[in-house]
This record gives sequence, structure tokens and C-alpha cells, in this order.
Amino acid sequence: MFRFMTPRVDLEDEEGEQILHYARRHWLLLLQRVTVPLVIMILTLGVGLYRAAGGLFFPGNVGVPNRLFDISNIIFFGLLTVLLVLWLRSNRDAKKKKKAWFGVTADALLVLGMALLIVMIYFRYQGGRVFYIDPAYARGADIINIVLFLIALTAFGSMAYSFIDWANDFLILTTTRVIYDDTQLLVRHVKQEILIDNIQQIDLKAQSYFAHFLGNLNLWRQSLLYNIGLRKDPPPAKSSVAYGNLSVSSLGLSKIQFTWCADPSTMQQRINGEVSKLRKQQDLDAVRQLIDDQVYGNKPPKKNPPPIHVEEHHGMFPWLFATNPEIDYKKEEITWRPFWIFLLLAMSRPLAVLIVSTIILVIVVRLQLLTSGIAFLIWLPIAIGSIARIVWIREEHENDKYILNREKVIDIDKRPFGPESQRNAQLDKLQDVRFDQGYIESWLGFGDVIIETGGSGGKLTFRHVPDPENVARTITDYMTDFKKRERERAQQATVAMFKHYHDMQIVHDELVDKNKLDATVSAKVVEYADKEIPARVEREVASHVSAHVRRQVNLALRRSAARNRILRRRSES
Repeated sequence: MFRFMTPRVDLEDEEGEQILHYARRHWLLLLQRVTVPLVIMILTLGVGLYRAAGGLFFPGNVGVPNRLFDISNIIFFGLLTVLLVLWLRSNRDAKKKKKAWFGVTADALLVLGMALLIVMIYFRYQGGRVFYIDPAYARGADIINIVLFLIALTAFGSMAYSFIDWANDFLILTTTRVIYDDTQLLVRHVKQEILIDNIQQIDLKAQSYFAHFLGNLNLWRQSLLYNIGLRKDPPPAKSSVAYGNLSVSSLGLSKIQFTWCADPSTMQQRINGEVSKLRKQQDLDAVRQLIDDQVYGNKPPKKNPPPIHVEEHHGMFPWLFATNPEIDYKKEEITWRPFWIFLLLAMSRPLAVLIVSTIILVIVVRLQLLTSGIAFLIWLPIAIGSIARIVWIREEHENDKYILNREKVIDIDKRPFGPESQRNAQLDKLQDVRFDQGYIESWLGFGDVIIETGGSGGKLTFRHVPDPENVARTITDYMTDFKKRERERAQQATVAMFKHYHDMQIVHDELVDKNKLDATVSAKVVEYADKEIPARVEREVASHVSAHVRRQVNLALRRSAARNRILRRRSES
């Protein structure tokens, strides 16, 4: 229906990635967010329309005086009775137990409410009214109604913003990863993902009775629709909670927390199913192809470089701004630096000092307060210091590098002409890669990329890099490629071990020659025929003929066997 109602994720086409399932926040969260602005909008619009129709608040002498019991006063008396009963119940045990501060506050509010009701009853008894419409006092577009309309419009805008923010919050399951995608309109875009191979635990917490009640209500609705023929799929066997908090943890410290998840049980089951399928999967075709290539074909393993989703961008002034990022396609290495605007901002201070000091000294010389020589002597060290500071800032910016290659990520922070600090992490140690980009940052095209690592390494942050979303995608692809190559290396090592074992069996004559095997089988068949067949024939004949015939047959069989042995010995000699 609306494009923002469905998730939009850049899928890895080369890996055959597909969206399997997605979940958003439950509608109760949206209801909580829009309740206050909705009440404000209804009240302000109601008051504005009431005033436009001539409505008055607490006018005097407009009703019949000395009437204690009318419909409105009866309602007020009823409310007064309810408040009085609540106040008496709250003070029943006042002498036995000391009240907390919130109990005293509740008593004060009850007393205040009863006092207001008594005042309104007395006011109406004197002929006044709480609400009264007099067309003569109609105020269509006065300043108060305009302000009320603007407040209602602002409340409506807040509701629309809350709806769009709620509709752009997803937990997505694909064939390779779990993605948390949160787009806050005009504020920021947060994206976090964990590879299915790294998922360690999926926890669901739903401790709300109302969540279980809504789950049972939904099961009843599905059963009703199925029974009357308006639903094709049968309802589930048992109900599940309507909403809950879903937590997806990886092998390291990274975790995706998705609160108020709608139908969390289904998402939990789908993620568990993909994790189990991945861990049980045996890629026999790949192993068979590997054996054909490495053992029989003796082909070298294929080397497919991972995709690079970023492009080189050259600065306006190449002598000032280096190419960002720099891509070495031969080494398959990418180098990022902070966005160029931060270099300009850092340079602006010494440049401003140089410009302002120059203007001041020119004015002083024009006013003949200093001679040109003295002004130049003052200006020269300022200019040298400012230019040196600009060069220093430029070198510091150029030496602040974030490097990605096929083995690891590296964060280098080097001072100009000085020490260097370096942090790196192997790609197999990376647990989570996400980017954080505010509205202004997305408009200018830069942001932060946060990389979570396992163990005590903490996290690496690529700050203010251009196109952070594609930077995160590229790092994820490099990480996937590294793990794939690790599996291929393990398979190749296994195949090489079996090949070496086969060669050693040949050396130690543990493998049977085909001709020798055929001769052995033939000898065993002849031996079986000589021993077993005559005895079996004798038993069969004995069961069907007389004793005299059996003796004749046995004699003939023994003579035949003896003759066969003599002939075989002559042939062998």
C-alpha cells in the first residue's frame, strides 16, 4: 500500500539472498505514542468549534435559579459520592499505617475534586451554567481559535510523524543475516545486522498478561474466520503472545534488541529454523566438485574477489584532498579517511586567525598607528604559525586511515612526523557491523560505521566516512568472503589428507590389485562348488529316491569328483 510500510534492504544478489520474514513493532506501541497528541487534538478542536458556535464557560444568571436537582446536578452528586467513598476508604487505615507520599497526594486530589464539584453544584443552583451556547458570542476566527487550530495541527503532525516512525522500524530475516533497520524521519538512520552463522541465542521475553490475552484473542479470531470459510490456512494449534521483547545475540558482545515485537514467536521460530538449517547443511556438491578439481583434475582453487560497493571520489583540489576512499583493486584493499568537510572545519580556525590578524594590521597601518615594517614583523610569525598549523591539520587528516583488506580491518591514527597508534581485527573476529547516520549527515553523505569484535577487543569505529551504508555492506561482504575461504581451506586440507593417505596405502601395498582380486574370487567360487554343491545335491536326492539309487548316485558323484581333481592337478602341473 505504501512503500514505507515494507522493508527496503539492499540484498546480496551474488549470494542469492532473499527476505524470508520481517516483523515490526506492535500497534500498541503506536497507540501509546499517539494517545497524548490525539487527546490534545480532540480537546483543542472541540474547544475551538465550541467557541466558534458561541459557547461560553461558567456564565452566570443564564439558567433557572434555585433548582438543586436537575440532570447535570444529579451527575455531579453521583461523582461527588464516588469521590467521597474513595476518600473514606483511603483514610480507613490512616491511624494504623503511615501513608506514603503518593497516598497523601491522592487524598489531596480527591479533596480538591470534591471541593470543585460542590462549587459547581452551588454555582448551578444560583443560576449559572458550566457550559452554555449563545450565538451572539460566536467567535469564528479570533486569535484564541487560531492558536487552538495551530495546536491541533501540530498534534496531528506529531501523530503522523509517530506513525511514519513506527512504520519504518523493522526486524528482517534473510537467508544470510538478521537485520535491524530503523529510519527516523529527518533525524537518523540506524542499521544493525548479525550473520546467521554468528547467531548464538534468540531470547523472547513476554511477561505481560495483556500480551497473552491479545494472543488468545487473535487465535480465536483466526479459528472463527477458518470455520466460516474466510481463512484458507488452518489456525495454529496453540496461541502465542501478541508482542514481546526479542533479543538476538551473536558469539561476541553484539546484540540486537527489538522491543514491542509483533508476533515474536513466529520470528523466533523462523530465525531458529534458519540457524539449524545452516548448521546441519552438508554441501555435498561443493565437496564432490572440490575432490574432482583437486584430486583428479589437479585444478587450482578459484579466487573470486568480494564485491566492493563503494566508489573512489576525487576531491575538488587533489593537492589538498586525497581520493576518498582509495581502492587498490590489485591488493583488494580499501582505505577510507574522514569526510573532507571536517578537514575544512579544522583548517578554518588557523585560517580565520590569519585573515583577521591581516585585516587588523592593515587597518592599524592605514591609521598610522604602526609602520609597515613593524606590522610585517608582527604579521610574519602569525602567518608562519597559521600556515604551519594548517599543514599540520592536513597531514593529521591524511594519516587518519581506516583500511579494509581480505584479512582484517585496521584503524590507523598517526601524528604528523610523530608516533602512530594502530588497532586491527581479523575478519573472522568481527561479530557485528552497523552504521549510524543523522539527518544532516545523510544529506551531506557521511556517517559512522561501528564494528563490534569478539573478546576484549571492544569495537572499532570508522568516524565520518563517506557513504557509510555501502561501507558497512562492503565490510560485511569481505567478512563473509573470509569465512567462506576459511571453510574452503579446511575442505582442501581434508581432501589433501585423504589423498596423501591413499598414496601411502599404495606405497605399503594395502590396496588390492584388480587382477589379484579376480583370481582370488574365482578360486573361492571353485572351492565352494567342489565342497558344497555335491553335498547339497546328495541331500536333495536322498530325500526323494530309495537307498539303492542313492548309493548308485553317490558312487557316481564320488567318481566324478575324483576324476575332476585328477584333471585339475594335471592342468596345474
